[in-house]
Amino acid sequence: MEKFKLDNFRKEYGMEMLVVRTLPSGECRAIRQGILQKMKVDSLAGFFRKMETEFITVENAGAEDEEIDWHKILGQLGIPVPREVYLNFGNFETIDVMLFKDFCKYFSDVWYPSSDDIELFDRTGTWIISIRHYGALCYAKL
Repeated sequence: MEKFKLDNFRKEYGMEMLVVRTLPSGECRAIRQGILQKMKVDSLAGFFRKMETEFITVENAGAEDEEIDWHKILGQLGIPVPREVYLNFGNFETIDVMLFKDFCKYFSDVWYPSSDDIELFDRTGTWIISIRHYGALCYAKL
């Protein structure tokens, strides 16, 4: 997660952001490769193209909703609520892991509208949700 977000969180709440851990680069590469294989593409460019054309938009929910309910969204998609979620802020080079309950509580401190595209997934690697910079939520089952 970007330093400015961590700084803003510290100023707002008087404590550190509740990131469980940031994955080492080797683990990020392995996750990226696994996702590319499951998506049947051989590059990140292919992944992002497929995301734009084949991911399904989540109906009746958006990241800009003040009362966004991630439990309801996952339920709507048939995804069991995980203990932890993985957050990709770029090209799967830096992946942060948070407790799902903390992600839900502090979502507005994690995702910044108009600047962030984030991929959300869990350790099972069976689903991925893209939180677009304009607020749309799109997903795929892997």
